[in-house]
This record gives sequence, C-alpha cells and structure tokens, in this order.
Amino acid sequence: MVRVDRLLMATITSVPEWHPLHDGFQPFPVHAWLVHHPAGPVLFDAGVGFGNDVVDDWYAPAGVASVRDAVRRAGADPDGLAAVVLSHLHFDHCGQQGALAAPVYVQRAELEAARSPGYTVPDWAAVDGNRLRPVDGDEALADGVVVLATPGHTPGHQSLLVEDAGERIVLGGQCAFAIEELAAGEPAASNLHDPSWHEAACASIGRLRALAPVRAHLSHDERTLDLDRGWSAASPTG
Repeated sequence: MVRVDRLLMATITSVPEWHPLHDGFQPFPVHAWLVHHPAGPVLFDAGVGFGNDVVDDWYAPAGVASVRDAVRRAGADPDGLAAVVLSHLHFDHCGQQGALAAPVYVQRAELEAARSPGYTVPDWAAVDGNRLRPVDGDEALADGVVVLATPGHTPGHQSLLVEDAGERIVLGGQCAFAIEELAAGEPAASNLHDPSWHEAACASIGRLRALAPVRAHLSHDERTLDLDRGWSAASPTG
C-alpha cells in the first residue's frame, strides 16, 4: 500500500464567540497528509500560516509547524512535491501553500466561494497563477490518487482517495468535523457552509462511506475510522 503520513500542523486552542463551535469548545488538531506516491509525493492540505493577527487572536493556534519542515520530517523534499491538493480554502487548510512550488489543485467552486469577504485569509489562499490547477468535480492526479468533490462544509470542498494493492485510504478533509459524523453518515450542523448545504454534505459523506476504505482520516480529529469493518468504533492513531 502507498504510504500515507499524517502531519500535525497546529492545534486550535480557541474560537471567537460567534463561531459555531464556541459552546463547549475543546482544542482540536489541524492535520495535513503526505502521500508517498511513486510518481511523486502529494501533499493534502497545507496547515495554518504565520503572522496574521486576527487568526492569532481568534484561534490562538499552538505548535504551528512549518509545512516545509513537516514534509522533510516525513521523508520528502518540499521542492520535489508532485502536487498540493487543498481540501478547501479556509485559513487552517491553505495557510502555507505559498511556501511550496508544486501545482495546487482546488475546486473551481471553492475559488469562487473564497472571494467572499471574511471567508479566508486572502494572502494565504491566493495561489500563483502558474501553480493553480482549478478542478471541476473529480480528477485523477496519478495512478490510484483521485480528487473527489465532496461539497458541504464549503461549496468546493474536496477529499482525496488513495488506492493501491486493492486497498483504499480516504483523506476526508473537513467533510465531517468528527469521526462520529462520518460513521453515522450525518454531518454536524456546525460543520455546514450553511443549512442549505445539508443535503450536499450528506451525499458527500455517503460517497466516502461507499468506498469502504481501510482507513478514513479527517482534518480535525486525531482518530481514524476503519470503514472496511462495518463502521467500527474510531480508534486513536499516532
């Protein structure tokens, strides 16, 4: 099976009062993943950026890792990436894509959504035109590596399927916030772009469930889910 390394990029330690997760808030991780594919490593998401006062004040990200250092620690050259795939353009997923040189794959619907004021940190989300690869729906990047359109959390959210030797791993990004949502097939209302996206989010989770991968990862949950065992309980991973 193609090796997939999970990278801890930061921990969000607070949210502002208006945030849907404010009541009962618990700190949560921000993950990225490195897919060690024979055609070249693929990075899924790019973590939180540096030096934005609003992000630092509202979200107090702790332990923010350099994406270049994280890629090196996982055994790859950050200048040798074949592709960067961004699940969506919220600040904690696109923050350091500008520190890399590889082509960046983003859904066209997400590029449009990110133009709305307050959607993201514009400097972090802005991809150099020479690197930008807009995607419309699903797209194969390499043998066994496929971008999957999974809207709901945002209009242009996407996930990544990694398939090799008859096994599948799904990098679900933030199609669900917690593993329980993925296991139940029901997204939390707090994870939706707005209530009108509930049906789309359910359909997106359903797509990932139907793949029955041996493991599913989410951006903000330390646990993974073994979908090939009848939606068994989530288990912690290192």
